[in-house]
Amino acid sequence: MATFSTSADRSWKDPAHEPKTVDYTSNVLQIFMEGLDRQPPGQVLDLGPVCQENIRFFARRVKRLYVCDMFIRLERCLSKGNPVSQILQELDCPPESFDGILLWELADRLENTEVRRLAKLCHTILKPGGMAVVLVLGEQTARFGVNSFVVGQDFKVSLRPQSHLNLPMRGRQHRDILAIMSPLKLAKTFICRLGFMEFLFKRE
Repeated sequence: MATFSTSADRSWKDPAHEPKTVDYTSNVLQIFMEGLDRQPPGQVLDLGPVCQENIRFFARRVKRLYVCDMFIRLERCLSKGNPVSQILQELDCPPESFDGILLWELADRLENTEVRRLAKLCHTILKPGGMAVVLVLGEQTARFGVNSFVVGQDFKVSLRPQSHLNLPMRGRQHRDILAIMSPLKLAKTFICRLGFMEFLFKRE
């Protein structure tokens, strides 16, 4: 069973603070938050990499923010030669728990079968109408390695390298993501500067 931290549980100290690279305005995050704002205050799950700024940003805007850094869990799992299904089983949340899930670029670090399993899991733990944010890095951005996506004012996002994480990059195309993220339905997609893509999926 995964240990989930809420925004109230976490220290504001950010030990992985490193220089940021690449700034852009996130259309998907703006739509994600506008959708949450139209509902009663809800619950959001952040799958990491976790950073102080994002905890502050989302904790001010939702009823409850849950944090479960799947990136560091994935690296530990791979380094030990364990099946990735092991860490996905740790996301044993009750059905229909969350109004939103922040996957960031996690889907582009997993094999197809693992992403399909993750998508089905997200469908289960999202409430009807709940949303999931998925990012896919382009070749130019992928050279920075694993990043946390640091959200700032007016949905300005900076990529902060996570040099302590070493994870594979799949480099999928738009059609690949649509296929493997079923049964979630695509709501919006954007191609950002440097060629990486933002997706917003919904549970119908």
